[in-house]
Amino acid sequence: MFRQVDDEWVVFDPAANELHVLNLAAALIWSHCTGEHAPDEIAGALQEAYGIELERAAADVQATLERFREAGLLRRDG
Repeated sequence: MFRQVDDEWVVFDPAANELHVLNLAAALIWSHCTGEHAPDEIAGALQEAYGIELERAAADVQATLERFREAGLLRRDG
């Protein structure tokens, strides 16, 4: 479950009964984790939203996706 609570975005993991608070960049990345967007597409959205270099956006997306996986919020495909 992904929701805005006051000024923060949160993801609730019912399997682990854990609430994860996301900053705005992580919330943008999470909102694109629908299975329809490749990491490079998500990086493009991050680049556009924050006006950063694509290389940095791609690195931020990869790091954030890895954190989501480590937290059990995403699984690796394949």
